[in-house]
Amino acid sequence: MVLAVLSVVTGIGAMSLTSLRATSLSTGTRQFADFVNLCRSQAIARHTAVRVGFVVSAGENDQESEYRRYSAWAWDKRSKSFEQFTEWRSLSGDLVFEPVYPDYLKESEHAKKDVSSVRGDYVLESGIDQMALSEDESIRYFDFSPAGRASQEGGDLRNLILVLRPGRVETEFQGANWSQFNIDTLTGRVRIYRP
Repeated sequence: MVLAVLSVVTGIGAMSLTSLRATSLSTGTRQFADFVNLCRSQAIARHTAVRVGFVVSAGENDQESEYRRYSAWAWDKRSKSFEQFTEWRSLSGDLVFEPVYPDYLKESEHAKKDVSSVRGDYVLESGIDQMALSEDESIRYFDFSPAGRASQEGGDLRNLILVLRPGRVETEFQGANWSQFNIDTLTGRVRIYRP
């Protein structure tokens, strides 16, 4: 009887954890999409370039921020440099941005229906456009133009792609639950795909 009760409680706990992760991913997806849309709107409203950056390497004391923190900078015409205009934001829970283009995207349902949905320049994979924040912290980024178009230095495809998933960067991910962001380079609009 005790074993039966324990197995039921364990099953309910596992379902609750799965539900909690799905809620965290949905919330993180919505928050990041809203942030990207804000950056695009600011580029248009300010008539200037806006840069969206992601921490890809941090010092030994702050490795938790790698592939989890992001912020935005706007071009300042007077100082002729990008000035940060948003606070640093961090993904909630155990969410991370996938560091490299994941193979599981090509096997997704939306890829089977429309292969162009998984074609694009993967923002975090490019080594060309790193910007150093400090001696041991750097970011990768993409830009919005004053017209609201998105671009990445060295990119030449129609979409910029990012993937958000649960788990640590170091752990192997099976691709069960994730969010794909496609940022259209012509319009700057964000499209989200989920499995």
